[in-house]
Amino acid sequence: MSGNRTGVPNPPAIVLADDRIPFPDTDQVLCCRTSPALFQIEDIPNTDQDPRAREKALAKAKHACSGCPIVKDCLKWALANPALTQTGVWAATTKRDRTQLRKQLVARLGEDWVGVVAEQDRLRRERARAVRAVPPTARELALARLELESIPTRPAPYNRWKEPITPAQAASNQRVLALVASGKAA
Repeated sequence: MSGNRTGVPNPPAIVLADDRIPFPDTDQVLCCRTSPALFQIEDIPNTDQDPRAREKALAKAKHACSGCPIVKDCLKWALANPALTQTGVWAATTKRDRTQLRKQLVARLGEDWVGVVAEQDRLRRERARAVRAVPPTARELALARLELESIPTRPAPYNRWKEPITPAQAASNQRVLALVASGKAA
């Protein structure tokens, strides 16, 4: 026995998404979630009244994707899941565009390009997290302070026309004036 009941057609196969690249998520309101019909360009027929209806719908869908904050992650997911993105516009690409992009990725990164891209994303996230999360150690701070102290610095020369007179400079000026007034300065 095959496991199917007689007279019942084969149930549709469930297609699972490739979990190496997660589905993009955001809290922002996205056009693809509020009006998904806009992205189903295959459902729009070309009629005698408007022979370019599908082209216009494609342009609207691509324009809606142009300002999306997660378009890059959406494209990665759509490329990694061809069985789930056979129709419609995903990240401003059509089925033909996505097929061409997949071929280019296979040529550049190999057959398991999804794994390569997923690993690159994981490493990028780890580097970003490490930069934010790890404060400098006490030893690193001490070395940085010692390095700054070992750099010899000279004070900038006093510019009497641009800087205020210091009390020491005022006292020196008073002594010079007293010497000139007494006639002892030559």
